[in-house]
Amino acid sequence: MRFLRIAKFDFENILRNPTLLFSNTVMPLILIGLMGFVTQSFFGSGNMSSYDYYGVSMITLSALLIIMTATNAFMEERVKRANIRMIYAPIPKAEIYLSKILSTYILGTLSFSIILMIGQYLFHINYGGGNLPYILLLVNMLVLFGSCFGTMMCCVMGDEEKASSISQLPVLFFSAFGGIFFSVYGLGKTVAAISNLSPVKWILECAFRIIYDNDFALLLPVTFSLFGASIACVIVCQLTFKPEDFTC
Repeated sequence: MRFLRIAKFDFENILRNPTLLFSNTVMPLILIGLMGFVTQSFFGSGNMSSYDYYGVSMITLSALLIIMTATNAFMEERVKRANIRMIYAPIPKAEIYLSKILSTYILGTLSFSIILMIGQYLFHINYGGGNLPYILLLVNMLVLFGSCFGTMMCCVMGDEEKASSISQLPVLFFSAFGGIFFSVYGLGKTVAAISNLSPVKWILECAFRIIYDNDFALLLPVTFSLFGASIACVIVCQLTFKPEDFTC
């Protein structure tokens, strides 16, 4: 019960931040609409429209950017000041960082699940029809990884600004070479080979196979890989988190 009270407190802090709410609710829809409109002439009249492509890719990008929400929920100045008493309370240090992961994950999974359903049923973006639950699972596992990774960076760096800045580098790399904004296969064999190092590429590949081919071959490998990476991030949190960095 104590852990849940801490997580509730952290979740309420996120809800009080209009920037975080906007970036996890309205912004993904704006990105889908903007990118879909700008690039619609490049997609022609095939099975996949520009809105279908960017409906998947922009949700993937937004889910990955939950990393920034996690760093803010962990070490934003108001949160640190409000939680000074946690250091002196007889609680395991794991409860402090796990509550940040849980509160960020709850926000992300609720927000993106609603966005996916709005996209499919209101704006008619192709998220697989009856296969939508599998896309929800894929996105929610990415949200879990982003929540754990952002929290891990705070534990390692001990500073929100450093954690956010450094976390943006892999996000940019994975997004650029993962096909978030455009397909990389037309840029040559070298770029296509580099793209295989990006988990974003495999997430998009998995999602599009489910949506257009009813092919679930990548679903378990990708989801278990994201879950394993999340567990690894939690282990690093336990090894590196210093409660005194949380308040100073």
